[in-house]
Amino acid sequence: MKSFSVLASQCLRSETALLFIAFILPSLILYLDLLPRTFFFPVLGGFPLLALVFYTITNRIRFHQLGLSINRQSIRASILPTAYLLFFGGLSLAILPWLMGRPRVPYLEWAYYGWYLGMAIFQELIWRGFAFLLLEKVLGSRKQEIIFLSASLFAFSHIYFRSILIVLGTGLLGWLWGNHYWKYRSISGPALSHYVVGCTFIFLNYMGGHRSWQLF
Repeated sequence: MKSFSVLASQCLRSETALLFIAFILPSLILYLDLLPRTFFFPVLGGFPLLALVFYTITNRIRFHQLGLSINRQSIRASILPTAYLLFFGGLSLAILPWLMGRPRVPYLEWAYYGWYLGMAIFQELIWRGFAFLLLEKVLGSRKQEIIFLSASLFAFSHIYFRSILIVLGTGLLGWLWGNHYWKYRSISGPALSHYVVGCTFIFLNYMGGHRSWQLF
């Protein structure tokens, strides 16, 4: 009979179990307020990071398998879609609060924008590179299912904000960045787009842990 440690190790090696531990469990913990808000980043970022480190070491995963490469073609291809997102999405989000009679002041804590660069790269590494790696192990090369599920996991990770707008918006962005990642297999383009779009949403006061930033 196998020992508990062996069974636990095999469970953690299971891609399905790691998908739950890394991408579903942290969001549930935060959404259900099982831990104080001070644990937001250690939970939401720590769980997938530990899962990533464990999986890459035990399976000898190389950097390029996680999309960790600078791909100029990926970066160039991300510029135009990002510009469209900024113009149509950013303009709509800037005007909408005024139409609803709930104007917002810009978020001007500039140090946050420097910190967010690292967060954008980290999130693309996790929700594109790592999620795609696990999902492909489970689903094979089923492109549309993998992109849809990775986008759903990305949207689910934002349920803590309790904003329908944020969940739907991040789901759409996850689908767009997922399609881009599938084509180029590099997080460089999605990370650049993520940072630029994210900074716009932050500046317009839509993102963050403060409940007053919610639209609904």
